[in-house]
Amino acid sequence: MRKFVSYFLIGWSLLSCSTGEKNDGVIRYEQVQLTASEKQTLKESLAAFHPDFDPAEAMITSKLNGWNYHTDALTGNFHQVRGSFNYAVMLLDMGDEQYLERALKIIEKTISLQDQDLTSKSCGVWPYFMEEPLATKKAPIDYNWADFNAVSLLEVWMGHSAQLPERLKEKIKQSLILAAKSIQKRNVGSDYTNIAIMGTYVTYVTSQLFDLPEMKEYARKRLQRFYDYTLDKGGFSEYNSPTYTITALDELNRMERHIVEPAARKMIDSLYSIGWDMIARHYHPPTGQWTGPHSRAYTSLVNRNFYSILKEASNGQIVAGIGQPRSDVKIKHHIPGYLIHYFLTPEYPRTEVNVFEKVEPGIVGTTYLTDKFALSTANRSGLWNQRRPFLVYWGDAQSPKYLQVRFLHDDYDFSSASFYSQQKENKALAIIGFITNGGDKHINIDRLKDGKFKAKDLRLRFEFGNILTPEVLITPKKPNEPFTITLDQLKFNLQLYCADFDHKKGRWEKGGNGKASWIDYVFYADKEREFDLTKIERAIAGFTFSIVPSDKNQAIEKVEISESGDLLKASWSSLKIELPLKPQTPKNPFF
Repeated sequence: MRKFVSYFLIGWSLLSCSTGEKNDGVIRYEQVQLTASEKQTLKESLAAFHPDFDPAEAMITSKLNGWNYHTDALTGNFHQVRGSFNYAVMLLDMGDEQYLERALKIIEKTISLQDQDLTSKSCGVWPYFMEEPLATKKAPIDYNWADFNAVSLLEVWMGHSAQLPERLKEKIKQSLILAAKSIQKRNVGSDYTNIAIMGTYVTYVTSQLFDLPEMKEYARKRLQRFYDYTLDKGGFSEYNSPTYTITALDELNRMERHIVEPAARKMIDSLYSIGWDMIARHYHPPTGQWTGPHSRAYTSLVNRNFYSILKEASNGQIVAGIGQPRSDVKIKHHIPGYLIHYFLTPEYPRTEVNVFEKVEPGIVGTTYLTDKFALSTANRSGLWNQRRPFLVYWGDAQSPKYLQVRFLHDDYDFSSASFYSQQKENKALAIIGFITNGGDKHINIDRLKDGKFKAKDLRLRFEFGNILTPEVLITPKKPNEPFTITLDQLKFNLQLYCADFDHKKGRWEKGGNGKASWIDYVFYADKEREFDLTKIERAIAGFTFSIVPSDKNQAIEKVEISESGDLLKASWSSLKIELPLKPQTPKNPFF
């Protein structure tokens, strides 16, 4: 059994690895050495992985239970590639001699699943699972797997070089080069934030480690391109995203640790501050939530890791919610000093306005924050399950609550439902339409064919998260009647001022699942039938919303509605909006 030894590589000097690769002072890396508390955190994280390790295949297993974007299989037990790489890195970081051989076997086995056929379009990429090799895969290949898994291999190479046998080193080197070449060939645009950053990191570091001149130049230009793009845009394309902003900051932090070339570091540090600026201005201390609108979010409430990040990044000054340390203890975030007041001494009430997309028709986000609630909207977006164009937060950091608007097709968020709104402080005027060339469950993977889809249930949902009993909600007696729901000393004023889907007369109903409660406006609930959005003349739903403390009265103004040709126009409380009644076919259905 090989022993873990302390082996340092100092970045500012010329270094030579045993395989002959050089470091010319552009990058730096050293053997991973964790503190006792970091090892304890890592040990606890590893405890959740150990039971899923299959020694026969030297991989981590996971169970599928339902439809997934990039897999053929729906249910069953599968050996996962990315999880196995992550597990191996964690084992090596732990520095426990009993797990060294396991980590090395995992790395060797998982590398073997990479497409290494130089004539293949997916050369350098890995499948999700051992059971679904790319050559026979029917679902779309996820080319991001070259980026994600190469990052893990770079962590192995740069943090644990001394523990790697020469035979495995050569395999890792060749695997990294193939992955980096795949990334270079794919050359994603700067609008794909996390992959743009991750791919830049992989090509930048790999080209320096193994002296690949053409790739060195490519990586430098790619970093400059992403930097220029982000500065011009004023932020990341996946705007205000709790998921992708953190991923971007993780990768930028990794860059800060490993890239030392002055010009590159200046750009990296600037990009890192841009990410924190977005978080700071949308953080709501009363609820401990990251307010919307969100372009990409996997959940409507922040996960517990977020609170640990804030505490660490503020040197313990920000304590909110119930934190949970992250398994990658090497990532150490830091909030730029000029932003800390947003977290500790925020001003209320205030409105944050962001131009997320400058190109017409543009995307503007509005967030109104008070000491009791926060309301956020996007002027245009979609209702894909990763979009959050309308969000309300209230409660406290221990028990935060939310209101989210969804449109469901057979109990799953319908990606072809589009959302438009105007907001002023605590009021929002919104309207929902449909597009003929959008997706069903996903915005582009399962696109509608000729605007057609089958459904047995279509409904607009107002979902109240962490409201456990539907009985506390009310529904109006008539479809378009204004009504008020009072919760936690707040009044939620709503009116569905128009609702028409293929001339279907809808109805209100309540429901819940023990985690959230909702009121639904049901457009259709019957036998499965086909709908054709290219032939439907009217498919639209509009609502007004305001929120006030329950001890304050606010007159509910009447919404004015008119139709001009096939255009519906609405005005309410100085807010105005309009949208075609008929489903549209936009040039870019992915906004």
